[in-house]
Amino acid sequence: MFKSRTGRRQGARDAVAGETYGAVHDDAVAIVMRGSVLDAVIEYSESEPTRELGGFLVGRHESKGRPRVVVNHFVPAFEARSAAASLTFTHETWSDANRQVERQYPDDQIVGWQHTHPNFGIFLSGYDLFIHRNFFSHPWQIALVVDPQRQELGFYQWRGGQVADCGFMYVPDYKE
Repeated sequence: MFKSRTGRRQGARDAVAGETYGAVHDDAVAIVMRGSVLDAVIEYSESEPTRELGGFLVGRHESKGRPRVVVNHFVPAFEARSAAASLTFTHETWSDANRQVERQYPDDQIVGWQHTHPNFGIFLSGYDLFIHRNFFSHPWQIALVVDPQRQELGFYQWRGGQVADCGFMYVPDYKE
């Protein structure tokens, strides 16, 4: 079972439908995470618990009413270069991700990224912030960090021009 930075358990394995985990800020986009996507992210993150892995969060940004990002799919970055304490999205990584999203999820787009910090905890390093600022610079784009060894995860979003940690809402899968 995974827990948030605040110690509350979170994850598709033990989450409560419609429950909010962590701090959801009124001055930022709300993050809505589907249960099967959270399961997929956790399963992928646990597949190599001693080196960094990453992928892309796919869904849509909705601006009608309260702005929110709905995460509908996860695309692992199999083409990324990874080591114990680093992850690099190569040109091939981006090309593969864009092809998969276009082919499999034509109504959605990349709304953020995910990567692991094996036994390092939940934070964004200077390099992670560089990636987010330069490749995920839209105010609605998000990041998710998972520590598969400590069984923790945490989201980050743009808030007040800065990248800051935040909470999310877990929802069960639904038919569209």
